Amino acid sequence: MKRRRKTNKRWLLLPAALLIAALAGGGWYYSHQENFIERKFERAQGLLIEKNYAEAAHLLQTLTRQHPDFNRADEALFRLGEVQHLYLKKDQDALLTFLLVEKNYPDSPFNLRAQRLAADIYMDRLEDYGRAVIAYQKLLDQGVAEGDQLQYRIGEAYFRLNNFEQARIEWESLLKLFPDSSLVPEAGYRIAVSWSLEGEYEQAAEEFERVYATWPEHPYGLEARFGLASLLEEQEQLVAALEILQELRGHYPRPEVLEQRIIQVEERIEKKQDAI
Repeated sequence: MKRRRKTNKRWLLLPAALLIAALAGGGWYYSHQENFIERKFERAQGLLIEKNYAEAAHLLQTLTRQHPDFNRADEALFRLGEVQHLYLKKDQDALLTFLLVEKNYPDSPFNLRAQRLAADIYMDRLEDYGRAVIAYQKLLDQGVAEGDQLQYRIGEAYFRLNNFEQARIEWESLLKLFPDSSLVPEAGYRIAVSWSLEGEYEQAAEEFERVYATWPEHPYGLEARFGLASLLEEQEQLVAALEILQELRGHYPRPEVLEQRIIQVEERIEKKQDAI
C-alpha cells in the first residue's frame, strides 16, 4: 500500500518536473538564440569596418528579415539602409529600408534619423521634390533639433519645382522662426533671387540691398551685392552696375568671376558709347 502511494506521488510530480525542464530549456534556447543573432550582427559590423559593404548588406538584410524582434533589429535595419544609401548607391532600396524603420520601429532612437535620410533621398537622389516637402514637413512637425535646416530644404524643394512664391514663403518663415540660424543670410539671398527670376526687379533689388546692408562681410551679403549689379546690368543700368562691381574688388570671394563681369560690363559700355 505504501509502495503504491509513493508511485502515485512520483507520477503527480512528473508534470511539474517536465514543466520546469521545459522552461529551463526554453530559457537556455532563447539566450543561446539571442547570443547567436548578436554575433551575426557583430559580424556584419566587422564587415563594414573591412569595407565589405555588399556582404555586410546581405548579412544585415538576412538578419532583419529572419529576426525582426531581435533587440537590435531597429539598428540593424537602419545600418542596412545606410550601407545601401552611402556605399552601394541603391537609393530606392535604401529609401524602402528607411521607411521600414519608421513603420516597424516607431519608438526607436533611429526613427528620426531614418526619416531624415529618406527625405534627403527624395530631395537629392530621386529629385521627387513633392515627396521631399512632405517628408521634411513631417519631421518639422515633430519638433526635431535641426528645424532651420528642414525649413530651408522645404523652400529649396519648392524652388526646384519653380514654385518661387511658395519658396519665398518657406524662406520667410525661416527668417521669422529661426532668426539666429546661420542659414538666414542665404535664405534672404535666395528670396531676392526668386523675385528676380519672376521679373520682379524692384522687389529683388530691395531684398539684395537689405541682405548686403545686414551682412556686408558675409559671403551671401557679398553675393547679394553682386546680384544687385547683375540686376542693374540686365536693366541696362551699366554704369551703376560697374560701380558696384568695382567696389567688390578685394572683397568678393570669387575674384576671377568678378573680373570677367567687370570686363563684360566695360565692353558693353564702350559699345554703347560707340553707337552714340
